[in-house]
Amino acid sequence: MAAHLLFKLGQFRENGEFIDVRLKVNKSIFLAHRNVLAANSDYFHAMFKHGMKESNKKTIELKGENLSALGFKIIMDFIYSGELLVKEENVFEVLATANCLQMAIIVRQCCDFLDKEYIQGCMDIQTYLHLLQFADFHGLKDLKEATLCKMASVFKGVCESEEFLSKIDTDQFLNLLSRDDLSAPSETFVFKSVMQWIKYKKEERISVAAKIIGAVRLGLVDTKCVVEELNTEEMQRVPGIKTLCLETLVHSKMPSPSSKFSVEKTRPRSTTSVSNFSDL
Repeated sequence: MAAHLLFKLGQFRENGEFIDVRLKVNKSIFLAHRNVLAANSDYFHAMFKHGMKESNKKTIELKGENLSALGFKIIMDFIYSGELLVKEENVFEVLATANCLQMAIIVRQCCDFLDKEYIQGCMDIQTYLHLLQFADFHGLKDLKEATLCKMASVFKGVCESEEFLSKIDTDQFLNLLSRDDLSAPSETFVFKSVMQWIKYKKEERISVAAKIIGAVRLGLVDTKCVVEELNTEEMQRVPGIKTLCLETLVHSKMPSPSSKFSVEKTRPRSTTSVSNFSDL
């Protein structure tokens, strides 16, 4: 019954029957039925229900940098057929358009496609960083979490990739370092990777050094390594570094399980197998 209804609605659209709204995206015009749009999109439901000024127009122009005619065509075809034809070359346009129009089902299917084809397909770090930027820009929390989860599981490989030092930004790095499921040979490896990242663009990154180093669980790092890196004249001039170094030294000499440092900086990460890109 539902399939037959979709078939008939598709025929109506194709033949221009019972059309009560025309939608303009860029220079393209799409014929549609208001009730069908409202049933599939919270955006259109709110527009038609609450009498927004656009709702009474015969032709409604949809504007927004995240809307594309190609993405909208694929979405309209899905609404009237039940089949979403997303591919690598169009998935980002479809997802951005669907997210803008509050079409949760399509957003979920596009994110599932990206998870299967891009994230679990073990692409390179540049692809992961692109997905993180896209997810942040569009507020796609599930896509961001899936990407970070994958990067955390191959953190050693991430750190050994060419793009790690030059491409990953502060917020992306902090998101990874804060995770309990970060998979690394040791916390000392994590600390050394952080120091490499800071030194690669020292003039630019020294201002966030304390923030980044503070995300490392320093109570699990070899104390000698921490002192060698942080107890230098240059690093000691950075606000916050002296405190981190001192707290690590105090903890190594007189550990106090109830101290804030112990609670935050000695919590072990979950034990997971350490993977490299080449292993997957």
